[in-house]
Amino acid sequence: MKLLEIIKDAIKYPISDTRKFLIFCALIILMSLSTIIPSYGIKNSTLTIILSLVTLIVSFIVLGYTVEVIKGGSEGDNTLPDFDYVKQFVIGIKALILDIIYFIIPAVIVIIVASASGLFSSFTKIVYVGIDALANETTNLTTIIAAVPKSTMNTFTNALTITLIAAIILFIIFSLMSFTALVRFAKTGSGTEGLRFRKILKDMSNVGFVKIIVTLIVIYIIAFALAVVIGLIGLIPYIGVFIGIFVGVPFILLFLNRAIGLLYADA
Repeated sequence: MKLLEIIKDAIKYPISDTRKFLIFCALIILMSLSTIIPSYGIKNSTLTIILSLVTLIVSFIVLGYTVEVIKGGSEGDNTLPDFDYVKQFVIGIKALILDIIYFIIPAVIVIIVASASGLFSSFTKIVYVGIDALANETTNLTTIIAAVPKSTMNTFTNALTITLIAAIILFIIFSLMSFTALVRFAKTGSGTEGLRFRKILKDMSNVGFVKIIVTLIVIYIIAFALAVVIGLIGLIPYIGVFIGIFVGVPFILLFLNRAIGLLYADA
């Protein structure tokens, strides 16, 4: 599908079934109660615990439902998924685990790069210099920095630059891979499929790396614009927050995940 077709379809999709959309909206409200109710000055420890538990459970259901939205988009299904709360709760847990894995892998690599480049050791030396300076009652930041050996500061600066570059590159790569992994998981229901890196790269190649990047940028810009509108609606006293959450947030979630599913329809 072309980008414009994906956007048009994804915008119409959330309200293609009013009943299911309203149920999804109700789930978002339930998920948000632990944040909304305290904002109105209602504070009770027991109520807070109950609402936090409700938020956790419903969050997994919502995540599982959006995974099924992705599946429907990738398979050409034009209807909103039916609600199966237990099934979607389990799917949500699996999807979260998959996301965590795709966060841990680059994080570990970045830590290794930081250690190998000398970021940690040089930073430790700088901290010790700072502690010694404070012990001698030196509080001037310029003086403290000047006390750090030039070689240590150069090592720290170079290592920080290398680590940041590596972190940015890895974040972009693994973010793109995680989207594809989520689609594979949505299609198969198997978390293992979401970790088959060769197949994931093949799927990305089939869709087109440039198309994936451009589409994701565009749909997230649209989502951001919608979020700004929601934020303005939220300024309306009392009812603004509920209107924004009840309609805006569910719409954005369904729009984004439908668009991602459609993007990978040719994978």
